[in-house]
Amino acid sequence: MTALLSRAGRLSSGALRRRINTTRAKSTTTTTTTATATATAARAVPASIPLDAHTGGATVVSGDGATHVTTLGNGLRVVSERSPGHFAALGVYGAATAGFGHLLDRLAFRSSARFSSAEAMATIERLGGSIMSSSSRECIMYQAAVFPHDVGTALGLLADTTLRPRFLDEDVAELQAAVPWELQDFASKPELFLPEKMHEVAFAGTLGNPLLCPLPQLQAATPAALAAYHARWYRPERMVVAAVGVDHGELVRMCSDAGFGDGKGEEVAGTDGRGDAGAQAVAGGSWLGRMLGPGKTLGPGGHTATTGPSPAYTGGTWLDPQRDVDFTQVHLGFRSAGIDDEHALYAYATLQMLLGGGGSFSAGGPGKGMYSRLYTRVLNQHAWIESCVAFHHCYTDTGLFGVSASCRPRNEHALLDVVAAEIEAVASPSAAGRASPPQEQLLMNLESRMVQLEDLGRQIQVSGRKIPAAAMVDHIEAITLADITAAAARLLRAPPRCLCRATPTASAAFTHKWPPAMGLQPAAEPGQ
Repeated sequence: MTALLSRAGRLSSGALRRRINTTRAKSTTTTTTTATATATAARAVPASIPLDAHTGGATVVSGDGATHVTTLGNGLRVVSERSPGHFAALGVYGAATAGFGHLLDRLAFRSSARFSSAEAMATIERLGGSIMSSSSRECIMYQAAVFPHDVGTALGLLADTTLRPRFLDEDVAELQAAVPWELQDFASKPELFLPEKMHEVAFAGTLGNPLLCPLPQLQAATPAALAAYHARWYRPERMVVAAVGVDHGELVRMCSDAGFGDGKGEEVAGTDGRGDAGAQAVAGGSWLGRMLGPGKTLGPGGHTATTGPSPAYTGGTWLDPQRDVDFTQVHLGFRSAGIDDEHALYAYATLQMLLGGGGSFSAGGPGKGMYSRLYTRVLNQHAWIESCVAFHHCYTDTGLFGVSASCRPRNEHALLDVVAAEIEAVASPSAAGRASPPQEQLLMNLESRMVQLEDLGRQIQVSGRKIPAAAMVDHIEAITLADITAAAARLLRAPPRCLCRATPTASAAFTHKWPPAMGLQPAAEPGQ
């Protein structure tokens, strides 16, 4: 649900995506693709589970008959949802890790067993519509929106880029030349860089591993290493093919023709992973961890290794002194709940909407949050604050909730006090405020067929079931003021983390400001 409710401010992280609209666009990676936090709160009950003789898999039909899920013989799941319209949306969702997952995202829709890069590009141009790929810490997705008569062609293209890619020397060389520039550009944009750095400060390893492939791992990204990573992770039992606006029986047939039913679901033996540092992320208690089995995590090369359970949360601070900055940027965050904690998930989503926020200038209008607490109590009361926005990064078994704010230099001495006071205030029983109702935002977001598609694919991937919108609305309407204040109070029980990008003088001032403001212990590392 977090992904749906936060589409206006997409998990407060300004998600970057590759979108190919008749011509190839340079792809980018979402900093938080933690799509569809509703994945485990399902209440839909299958009406029937007939055996599908064509695929040898079981087909599950939702109680309202709108959603069909077929599990092929190799473990791959095919899911569809009825939705009338003039175009169809389809996607492939797979497991991935930070690092090498970013590189495979960049290599999407290039050379494969059936297409050269030029042929793939020509196919995309003929299809028109929209084709994109996106990777996050828990998932990599490939999506397309095309006319109904082009679904088979688009599905074949998705099948080749996910199942049968060819990692050519020239493509990898081009990638290794482009990624350093991307890393540099990414670091220059605080609205993208600071949420990413927040994960590194908040979690030791696991979710704290860099989402974009670091330079040392990039040098280890040889064609052989990438092929080994692909063989390890792109297994049918870890993949979901989803479609909206496509007949389910026809979709299953086209998946079989495209090769999605080929292969076996059992694990394959891989290399020892030396040099494949791109799969350092630990699955722990996440859905990836449950898939791998108890006590198993993801070692180098995507291989299992026995280590600790859930991602280790650590509070902390981080300073990034910069001499030439227009604004002081501050992110104050706390550990929250993940998708597995159903009730807390809805409470935090509602709390995010209640806090709201935005920039010092807004055109207003529906859904702008002009009457949220951060607007009425912060932006409208302190003219020197440039922006103040609540964010919530949600993952399977944990999350990050907080507020990002910015102001002109020389005003930062009071910025942290204002933000901290508002977080403490919302945890009190007297907390009140107005916000655009979450259920209205959710239903409005689901009007987008691509959002509906991603929601469908990710829910099936994570939990194997689909929550209807009506059930989400029921959950939201059941949230009380006591639930919201209790959720806010839980945030303050764990050590907070604070990030700041500011001038050297302002950074020094923050070092002295943190302990009295929020009990933070400065543990700053120098800016890179």
